Amino acid sequence: MRFPTWLKWYKKPEYRDIKEYATGVASGRRSLSPDRSKTAIPSRLRLERILENKTCSPMSLYDFYMYLKYIEFSAENLEFYIWCKNYEADYVGVASEKEKAFVTADSASDSSTAVPNTNNSTNDLTPVEEGDEDPEITKETLFRISQLISADALCSSKSCARRPPIIIPGNPGLLASTETATTPAADQARSLNVVSAPIQRAELDTVIDLFLSPGGEKELNIPPAMREQAIADLRVSSHPAALKPVADHVYGLLRNCSHRNFVRLGVGNGTFETICVATMLGFVNIAAGFLVIFCRAFAPFRGAHSMWEAFAAWPLWWLGVSLVLSGLRGSCFFLLLFSRRQRLPWERFDDSGSVLLSNEGGLLKALSRLMIFDRRLRVKERHLRRLQRKIVMQSLLGGAVFASAGVLVFIFLPIWRETIH
Repeated sequence: MRFPTWLKWYKKPEYRDIKEYATGVASGRRSLSPDRSKTAIPSRLRLERILENKTCSPMSLYDFYMYLKYIEFSAENLEFYIWCKNYEADYVGVASEKEKAFVTADSASDSSTAVPNTNNSTNDLTPVEEGDEDPEITKETLFRISQLISADALCSSKSCARRPPIIIPGNPGLLASTETATTPAADQARSLNVVSAPIQRAELDTVIDLFLSPGGEKELNIPPAMREQAIADLRVSSHPAALKPVADHVYGLLRNCSHRNFVRLGVGNGTFETICVATMLGFVNIAAGFLVIFCRAFAPFRGAHSMWEAFAAWPLWWLGVSLVLSGLRGSCFFLLLFSRRQRLPWERFDDSGSVLLSNEGGLLKALSRLMIFDRRLRVKERHLRRLQRKIVMQSLLGGAVFASAGVLVFIFLPIWRETIH
């Protein structure tokens, strides 16, 4: 027998420190495999969907990047992985174009013996001398990576009005206009008309210097043996297979650590101050419920009131426990009811690193982050809205169970008029 999904209690993922986790994996003290018994990632918010631009704000690819950049300080992992996957797709696309050209030329001379030689088109084993890093190429490479995960790259979900950007084969940093895109068939036809540029070896060398070389500007936290092997392979070949071990390792870090921390914060819809106030209000309601029931039971004297007056505490307990259950999972109950949220921590930064907050004092700044003063946004990601409604329903159900159990406990105690013998 399978229970409905809304009955499965949602527990937010446990926090993992990315530096400690990555260092432990790189040193061999722990494995890279996920601890599935402690993960609670909804299937519609899994990492694969985020990397494919199938989620919307506040769980989009760009939101994930901003979280890594300003909260976890590990944006190099996502930048390298996104670049690597687009480099692989670009490499295959160029190899395919070369293969088609080879077949066409060969068939023109001898159509009966046209057999494509894929080995010559998919493996570049020509040794390349290591040269100095070109600042212009470095700047261009970083710009291409930023374009792949920029705010303009949102998002391919059907629930969003904006169409995804089109990555033109042969140039992973060049994005076609989303305004002129019509249908996938038209997009493909338009892309085929673009002459694919050859894969730039200089860009690959720049990535080696940035992400793989020790002391690089965006050095990845990977095992030393993996780093040395990858660099050695890439010095004599530009084939994406040389990058696969590093890409798989980085993907493991994103999935088992960064993504779960991102979901942990993203599911929450309020600031720390708002959630604290809502949770404290819940405890106040619970205490008020006990105060009401004791007053009805013992004032002006024991047995002065009917046992049915115990139900006077039920609404207070129900609301109080609902607020507490929502707060313990990082959400504000009132915001959940209307599918609204406050700005998440990474949304308080702009892309230049400036904090989008006023220069007020500590107390005024804390007050400005409360729900009644802070800006409230709509939750665009429909699967996140479903999860938040699930949290609301579970919180209300939990509050009703607690309130009903509390009334049943007190109603049969010998403190009411009907129960005194």
